[in-house]
Amino acid sequence: MSHVLAVDLGSSGLKVAVVDRGGRVVGAAGAPLATRFLAGGGAEQDAHGWWHALGECSRQALAGAGVPGSAVEAVSVTAQYMSIVAVDRRGLPLAPVVMWMDRRGAPHRRGLRDPHAAAVLLERHGLPPMPTDDQAHIAFLRAEHPAVHEAAAAFVEPADHLTARLTGRITATQTTAFPLMTVDNRTRGATAHDPDLVALAGVDPAKLPPLVPDDEIVGCVTPEAAEHLGISTSAIVVPGTIDSITSAVGAGVLDPSACAVIVGTTTVIVTHVDAKAADLDHGLISVPSPLPGRYFVMAENGVGGKALDVFLRQVVYADDALALGPFPGDAFERAEAAAATVAPGSDGVLFLPWFVGSMAPGGDRAVRAGFVNLGLSTTRAAMTRAVYEGVALNAAWLLPHVAAFADATWTSVRFGGGGARSDLWAQTLADATGVDVDQLADPGSTNARGAALLALVRLGHLALDDIPALVPVRRRWGPDPERNTLYRRALERFVDFHERSRPFYAALNGRTSHA
Repeated sequence: MSHVLAVDLGSSGLKVAVVDRGGRVVGAAGAPLATRFLAGGGAEQDAHGWWHALGECSRQALAGAGVPGSAVEAVSVTAQYMSIVAVDRRGLPLAPVVMWMDRRGAPHRRGLRDPHAAAVLLERHGLPPMPTDDQAHIAFLRAEHPAVHEAAAAFVEPADHLTARLTGRITATQTTAFPLMTVDNRTRGATAHDPDLVALAGVDPAKLPPLVPDDEIVGCVTPEAAEHLGISTSAIVVPGTIDSITSAVGAGVLDPSACAVIVGTTTVIVTHVDAKAADLDHGLISVPSPLPGRYFVMAENGVGGKALDVFLRQVVYADDALALGPFPGDAFERAEAAAATVAPGSDGVLFLPWFVGSMAPGGDRAVRAGFVNLGLSTTRAAMTRAVYEGVALNAAWLLPHVAAFADATWTSVRFGGGGARSDLWAQTLADATGVDVDQLADPGSTNARGAALLALVRLGHLALDDIPALVPVRRRWGPDPERNTLYRRALERFVDFHERSRPFYAALNGRTSHA
């Protein structure tokens, strides 16, 4: 039986999964990725490090699955997005990746305060100009690294970079090019950049990746890539996809009848609709999906599982003069055990998970994370539980707006991503949202599984309608009425604090707010 090698390039780590034709993950391996934060709001990663991790993880995943490299029929890549890689004609990186949280392009971004540009972008593309979008990242390179800008054959998204490095062919699709903001998304199937949008952006059209259909086969892996991954040159590569969309597919969410909450590095609430639409007041838009005729609802809630990681690594087990020991291998299990000793409500402590600002539905990139209402008797266990609750409250704030946007009513949501390994988070999410939470089995493979399922559909081994039944649910968690009442009140305070604190954060951070 042939297999798909699914590559999930996240903000915090890279994972490779080996998936059989039935959509089952039979082997997986992962590696952490480091982000370098720089003065002026910079955030970069090393694309050469991505490639090294991909080779190591591919071989480990194949070995763990007991599958020979010759059994890999296809490679499918999904990746974090709104990040830019400057590449040469072979798809090799010329400079560090400018990550989605990088703000250095804001002073150089054309159209930020141009009503005409914003109106055209909203009508044709779907997003207004932003200080952290791909055009801002390209403008930063053009202004501050002109040699890199001049040498670049193309500026591509992470999924398209890895696809190019695998095949030697630089491409993008209407889906992966969405963050470039140069494609008219009023209809599905676009295979060219819109000249008016390109002119508004001030981007050299020769440096934009050519667009191919979502269902095109990009090519076979090159001999160099095959050797690096431990697979055969007969393996084909399908177009990449941004990770929020593959998380929806990997959760079995293909239309407005279903919804999922994905807690990985960030939290996203995912569903699909049939048309391009926008609710900019709450940070919601629909973007082209690789699913035929459908649009994915982009509902980025902000930092999710990364909040717990930061709290543990930089506060509880920080590597500094106050450290009592190294970061333990069971740190997250310890955190859940400590949090479980504290009653819901975290002894009155609120945690605000806005490390890079609040996204949907708050939409204020100047606000920041923190604990509120600490007292002399506050324990680390209470603070830990508050992190779980803060991420859940942020999702509960967003969920009704996504339901209204999709014109849907959900009595249950699916729960995927690495955060869904936590039973405490699953129950807290159910209590905070007031709906049943279906915790996926093997939730850490949600994105990779989605990428593989899309590849299997493109290869004709599955039909789209087969996908929901192939996504196993581990357990359903129902909301407790008393805890739901408690969390509804906490959510009111959570939102109220956000609104009241915005002027304070604007004065403190303003346009120079840091990551």
